[in-house]
Amino acid sequence: MRRVVPLILAMIWLASGSRTTAQDDAQLEIGGGKIDVIFSSAPAEPLRDLVLRWVASCARAVTVYYEQFPVSHLQIRLRFFEGHGVRGGRTTGWDGPAIAIAVGWSSSASDFTEDWVLTHEMVHLAFPSVPEEHHWIEEGSATYIEPIARARAGDLTPEKIWGDLVDGLPKGLPQPGDSGLDFTPTWGRTYWGGALFCLLADIEIRKRTRNKKGLEDALRAILKAGGTIESDWPIARTLEIGDGGTGVPVLRELYEKMKATPAPVDLSALWKELGVERRGGKIKFDSKAPLAAIRTAITQSKDR
Repeated sequence: MRRVVPLILAMIWLASGSRTTAQDDAQLEIGGGKIDVIFSSAPAEPLRDLVLRWVASCARAVTVYYEQFPVSHLQIRLRFFEGHGVRGGRTTGWDGPAIAIAVGWSSSASDFTEDWVLTHEMVHLAFPSVPEEHHWIEEGSATYIEPIARARAGDLTPEKIWGDLVDGLPKGLPQPGDSGLDFTPTWGRTYWGGALFCLLADIEIRKRTRNKKGLEDALRAILKAGGTIESDWPIARTLEIGDGGTGVPVLRELYEKMKATPAPVDLSALWKELGVERRGGKIKFDSKAPLAAIRTAITQSKDR
């Protein structure tokens, strides 16, 4: 999630406990960006090391997808809670790019390996703030890109990604009484409906460019044009620049189709075309499916 009222964020940070000294904090340099990790309380050295490795891993995944870290300087404000795991990521750009996130004192290496929240929040850095009715594209793109970025960095398997999409995307389908994405601000349509938009755009871009371009080329063009968390852009400008990065008007055409009308999608047929099947509780791939090459390209880095 990227939106938060500045006063609320400040209150959360002040309530998190005493601050550490500057020596307890750390700075990482990844993908051309500097990341300041600011701890609310001094962690033990083993936990501090796990946190820094986790931050670096998430930053590398985002860098692989965008071919650069999205911003030149990021602050990660990290507080702790009793327990384990990761909670409550928030990304803001109103006073410089910043992510506030919480980690359990008892977190283990596996907790950080399984976490998706920080990568999701870092993806938000690479997209401009658009008017509220288009919030689905902010959250939907982060929902879609996060696992793909981690797969391209070697941190997730294709089976995991496609299995999660098979399970999650039905939540984004229009329900009775729903309108288009701009007019149905429910949780399912915002996160998973936006993710479905991104998957459909990715597939269509690859169809029209013979698999030479993908959604990442559109998003990289937006980022290179200055479309970061610190920018406020209209949706038309965002999509136009994205389409310029691929050479095909897929984003604008798909937006016109899905913005005001329900636009249902036959997911069963889509999985068959992509060659994705859940069999015996496991995801299996059909290499002979019509869109098998596109499916493979979506989760595979170009340098592999």
